[in-house]
Amino acid sequence: MRLKTNIFLWVFVSTLLPLAVLVLAATTYSERRYRDEVNREMTSRLNALVSEIDRSLYYERQMVLALAGSPDIRQYLPVLERADAGALHSEYFQRTERLSRFLAGLQGVVPNFATLRVLDIQANTLIKVRFGHGNVGISEGIESFPYAEDEIQDPGFAKRLRALAANDLSFIALPESRWDRDGLRGPPMLDAVVPLQRDGKTIGYLMVDFSGGQVDRIVEMAPREHEGKVLIAEINPDNIDRDGNILYDDARGLRLTNNDAAPFNLKKLDGGRLWDAVQRKPYGEFSDPSGLTRTYYMEYLPYSNQLASWVVAVRMNMSEVLAPFDRIRQGILGVAAVALLASLFLAQLGARTIARPVTEMARGLKRYANGDHSVRVHAQGADEIRQLETSFNYMADTLEHARAERDRAQHMMLQNAKLASIGQMAAGIGHEINNPLNNALSLAKLIKRAAPDNVKVQRDVNSLREEVLRASVIVKGILNFARQVTPEYSRFAVAAWIDETIALVQQEARSHCAVISAGAIDDGFIDGDRGQLQQVLVNLLLNAVQASAQGSAVTVQTARRQREFVICVCDHGSGIDAPTMERVFDPFFSTKAVGEGSGLGLSISLGIVERHGGQLRVENNADGGVTATVILPLGEL
Repeated sequence: MRLKTNIFLWVFVSTLLPLAVLVLAATTYSERRYRDEVNREMTSRLNALVSEIDRSLYYERQMVLALAGSPDIRQYLPVLERADAGALHSEYFQRTERLSRFLAGLQGVVPNFATLRVLDIQANTLIKVRFGHGNVGISEGIESFPYAEDEIQDPGFAKRLRALAANDLSFIALPESRWDRDGLRGPPMLDAVVPLQRDGKTIGYLMVDFSGGQVDRIVEMAPREHEGKVLIAEINPDNIDRDGNILYDDARGLRLTNNDAAPFNLKKLDGGRLWDAVQRKPYGEFSDPSGLTRTYYMEYLPYSNQLASWVVAVRMNMSEVLAPFDRIRQGILGVAAVALLASLFLAQLGARTIARPVTEMARGLKRYANGDHSVRVHAQGADEIRQLETSFNYMADTLEHARAERDRAQHMMLQNAKLASIGQMAAGIGHEINNPLNNALSLAKLIKRAAPDNVKVQRDVNSLREEVLRASVIVKGILNFARQVTPEYSRFAVAAWIDETIALVQQEARSHCAVISAGAIDDGFIDGDRGQLQQVLVNLLLNAVQASAQGSAVTVQTARRQREFVICVCDHGSGIDAPTMERVFDPFFSTKAVGEGSGLGLSISLGIVERHGGQLRVENNADGGVTATVILPLGEL
């Protein structure tokens, strides 16, 4: 199959299908996230609405409690006390009229107080103020007592009143005979009642009937996110007549203050789904079977002493909320058509921009496989092809570097193996030779004492002693090389240690007319075996001095880089040729004249540095001499 056809199919499949899946997945994911965001937003709005309603009702309850303790009510307590005794207070009409006017004026300030009543202990109304108009003494009781309403005919109501907590605000449902509504529905809210006491005895009640207008205003002013419809219903298992009554509904135009609307029960709304949801959980959300409507609800307790609660719910049309996502899905078809045309164009373009670099890349790979490791390809074409070509070049460079590192590691492994084997042999030879040398030295002393006057013998014995001592020095070096002494770590100052070491070899430097100078020296501290590391530095300085021309300088420098401490000794001699460089660490290998060196200095130094976990490198430098570098790992010292 031709490359152009391949590219067309690849672009078509890799563009159209993934794009369609991606857009659909992204749309579905975004829709889900948007739904979650709407859920959080609506829950937050619902919380805010319930909090606002609760705050308003709280203020109204506090006003009722404050009213019950007001001076005007307290001045009326003697009237209630006389009524409790079955007698009429001498100032009954004056005080009743005065309190009635006060309550009527209060209604002008607090219009949500639809009806204010003052009841005696028998639950009969002495004062009734409705919408700013007071009723005083319009009806007579059994004892010709002036009541503002007909005498109560419900003994159970008076009993419920007497059961209320003293000095606290409670809520109670009025008997139907006391309803002030002539429409189709009863009171939207329960009445607030505060028992009135004197000397610790309840003698009457202050009762307030809320119109619900303040709740209407709060709900109407609440923002309608996504054209949501608000609904408020009462859940009252103790009062079957009120249980499930819908008090407020945007969908039906129902308000708490709208008395003309026909009553409607939550159990019948949408098949009772909201009613069932509230029975299972006091808050949450659910969708109808079609998924077009979603309802968010929260149960709220507006009455302190009643099991009655309100369900505040918001219903939304999800088709309007999710309409943008439907439009996105419809746009996918248009995008697919555009993608088809784009794939045809890209196939033609790709055939030109991809085929040539790929062919060049293939030739380079074949040459590299045939052994031409110097081959590199020129980066060209698309970014991905350039990256591939760059990766090939990087791979080739890395392999070359790895091959060099492998050769170096093999060389070091062979060197270490050679050192180990030579060290074992040297230890055995050293011990075997050391005893005869000691005997020879002892015999030389005896001979010298036996012939003190024989000059020729004395001269020969001295020569013999010098040769024995020189052999002992060589044996000592062999034994030190073989022992591999473990470093004894201590912390020491670098600068003082360098100065002290340079001082040890200054005499040798002067004898070779060389100058040892300290370059950049670290003024900190390092941890290591001070004596062994000094032995390494002395060996490197001696080698540098002996390899330097007269009048040249030997430089010592130190540096810290990352987790390594580096010591460099540089000379300006003639350098080291390649065959010699291969053997510089071999024991007993030396380029010096016979008798001037044992060939163990670099071998011993290498062993010391490696026991410190470091590296010792000897390389020719750009100035024609040699640079010996000691690298010690700071993290392991």
